[in-house]
Amino acid sequence: MVISMTNRLLAVVIALALSGGIAAHAAQAPQRPLAPITLLSASALPAALQTAASRITESATSAIDPATAIRSAYQRNRVSLEHLRQQASQLNGSAHPAFNQLISDDERALTEMERTALATSRPVASSTIAAMDALVASAQAELNRQLAQPNAVKSQGSSQSGKSHGSDR
Repeated sequence: MVISMTNRLLAVVIALALSGGIAAHAAQAPQRPLAPITLLSASALPAALQTAASRITESATSAIDPATAIRSAYQRNRVSLEHLRQQASQLNGSAHPAFNQLISDDERALTEMERTALATSRPVASSTIAAMDALVASAQAELNRQLAQPNAVKSQGSSQSGKSHGSDR
């Protein structure tokens, strides 16, 4: 019985801490409320729900522990880039290796963003996470653009075509 009451008390304390973190975020940045998630299709529902949950968790965590929120966003975006790399396997010709190179460059940029943010004594989670999310959104937009082209024609990144293409697989 004592354990049950302790667990309930712990759950209440955690709920208050998370809601306090969200309230602190709202008080610190009223011009940047939690972004609403728009659902594109029923098949995108699980990913959209996961993204919404991640954003809420990251916002609450960033108020309490910004470094942990940055690490969490880094992991989430790293996984997203890998999923984009897998989706790009549909591309034909030189578009596939060029997109793989773009993803590799984005992964390096993502790692550098995380390192730079965590190197400071008081990291700013919101701007770092927004920059990381923008990087992934840019890669998603590029993949969508290439997939929309008939026969997945060459990408604009032809200057990268001289690099080793086989090292990405």
